[in-house]
Amino acid sequence: LGSTMLPLLLSLLPVADSGSCSAGTAYLQLQGNVQRAVQLRAGEFEPVDGAVGRACRGATSTDNRPSYFSAIHGVSSLEACKTECLSVDTCKGIEYSTGRCEVWTRPEGIQASRALEGYSCYRLVDESSSTTTTTPFPAGAFEAVNGGIDQACRGGNRGDNKASHYTVLSMPNLVECQAECYSRADCKGVEYSNSRCEIWTRAEGIEASLTLSGYQCWRKTGGCSAVTSELGATDALCSEACSYLAPGQWPCGEGGPCFCGATTTATTRVTTTTTTAGTTTAASTTTAGTTSTATTTTTTTTTTTTTAATTSVGSTLPPSSLVEQTVQALQNSNSAGVFQYDTGNGWLESDIYTWPDMIEAVRVMATSGVGQLKLWLGDSNHIYGLVNVAAFLAQCMQETIQYNACDENNWSDNNVVAEAGGSTYSSTSSCGQLHQSYQDYGCSAEEDALAGGRMACEVDLNMEMRAFTQAGWYGAPAKLFCAPKSKVPKAPRWDYSSPWCPQEGGWGYEAPFADDVDLDTYFDYVNSGGGCKDYQGIKTGGWKFDGSGCVDGACPGADAPLFGQPEGRTDVEGCCWWGRGVIQTTGTCNFGKLNFFMGKRAADENRAAIYPSIDFCKNPNSICDPSSPPELKWVAGMFYWLNAVQPYNSGGWNYKTELKKWVDGGMKMSDTSFINGASGIVNRGCHNPPNCGTGELHAGPERATNFQKVLKAMGLI
Repeated sequence: LGSTMLPLLLSLLPVADSGSCSAGTAYLQLQGNVQRAVQLRAGEFEPVDGAVGRACRGATSTDNRPSYFSAIHGVSSLEACKTECLSVDTCKGIEYSTGRCEVWTRPEGIQASRALEGYSCYRLVDESSSTTTTTPFPAGAFEAVNGGIDQACRGGNRGDNKASHYTVLSMPNLVECQAECYSRADCKGVEYSNSRCEIWTRAEGIEASLTLSGYQCWRKTGGCSAVTSELGATDALCSEACSYLAPGQWPCGEGGPCFCGATTTATTRVTTTTTTAGTTTAASTTTAGTTSTATTTTTTTTTTTTTAATTSVGSTLPPSSLVEQTVQALQNSNSAGVFQYDTGNGWLESDIYTWPDMIEAVRVMATSGVGQLKLWLGDSNHIYGLVNVAAFLAQCMQETIQYNACDENNWSDNNVVAEAGGSTYSSTSSCGQLHQSYQDYGCSAEEDALAGGRMACEVDLNMEMRAFTQAGWYGAPAKLFCAPKSKVPKAPRWDYSSPWCPQEGGWGYEAPFADDVDLDTYFDYVNSGGGCKDYQGIKTGGWKFDGSGCVDGACPGADAPLFGQPEGRTDVEGCCWWGRGVIQTTGTCNFGKLNFFMGKRAADENRAAIYPSIDFCKNPNSICDPSSPPELKWVAGMFYWLNAVQPYNSGGWNYKTELKKWVDGGMKMSDTSFINGASGIVNRGCHNPPNCGTGELHAGPERATNFQKVLKAMGLI
């Protein structure tokens, strides 16, 4: 909302009884029944990363603390949201989605954004502050390293990040971080990210940087300035005097009137990076895959000698380098055709699970992680990390991607019922399938103690919701749902054989419900035994309260004696904890862990949270909600991987050890010992089924084929 638009806005509003404002521009804001005049700031709004389809963030794309903004509901338009911002002295910008306005007041402003449909993000360029901004150091005291923004400082090359190079402090903003550096004669520059200030004191200074979202790198320049006017000191005189004196000599040190950020005789180095193809070396063993090797050429301006240094993939790398190498390799992969699902008439690319969303999840879980757990990217060799990701994806492709489903499907068919009891495709599958009771998934005593008494989510018997996805085969059961008994007294079953559903344009056709149908409307339809309206493209099927195991107008599920359910459920009350995400996050304990470590509970308890506004206990549906961050369905699956697979060490079989052994042995696809072990952990809870008594490994060859497909896409085989 530009300043030229403000008088027009004012002219459209009624005049306050108290009179008009004598200075500046104002608009009338209603508070209760009283009108008040609000002084508006001058300023223009600039789009953040294009604005449209972007949600505002702080220092990084995942930095979305509730303290950064005030949410105002019922705001009718984007322009009205901008006006709200202009009425707040500390506003830095706005995020707007239909009816909801976030007024951002984070001191550092809006520094990042993330893709999110239906949102817009704008940064306020405040004219009133542009001419009055001052810093506790002179202009030009710092220069941006390789652009400064999204750059992490490094020493002699982009892999040089020794802890001895810097001291870490906590500072509220970049300016104060720089001010601290400016006040110290030994400081060469700063790296800043979200209150974390690195004061760099490496003797040779900051000679390189690494691209890393949310970080800034600034090098202190060699300029000198007067810190007092005593003795007639000026910036020009100080610069001249200090140019030929030794560092720290009076008047440029020892309490003199001049201060020099660095010696003007210091050498300057320029670091460039080129990429060449090379064979990856890990632990002195040549693998079958190739990767990029970074060659760093350093030129010193005070000599004519050019020295080249090679950073090998197998050398010890800081975690940030591993993340960047892994992400770069994933971005360079040929992912076309990897994530596909079976339509019944052929295979199509998944529109629910995409490669870019997966990459973002890898970045989030490798950098932020969950509690102390992070996605393992290989210690010192990112090829190990890529193979870890490939093993994870192999399971995802088998478990969910091939069905293009985020929510758990109702898979309790005749064969399952013959084994476990209950009714074929009972709606109580939302409560648990195959002798499970998801709402009774308790956490361990250790986990409860960590959470201060209770880790698992509380079961709300009045909670009601409907899944977002279901299987796509001919006659597939409808989406899972939960509801109190007051709304769905008895659980029906899904009959895939009837009724036959007229198709669009045919006689008797009725349009299916929208995905966001009012739940009371949907529950009335279910209770009446309705059919053919449950999802788009339905060919046959509807709800029945008799036949195939139903008793007295209710169709029970299987019993779950190990969970305190000796008889099958005949209702869906409290049954909102079905599996969701790429490797299904299931049950009150697992959703409780998500909330404790990365959701709203973490934020409420003043702990770091990746998704501080998402309450996984109040809304387990958030994992699959199309309006949620698109990588969330991947993150939820990786959360399971971090807890159950990466740390696995049982019966002499250690997951990471076996992975390294397989990579170092040449990544031979004829050797399926590693991928079969990983598949066994996911599918049967142990690396060597059926030896753990939970049954044979299901779809072992298919999982191994998926593994090979992903490795080929990555270019590793």
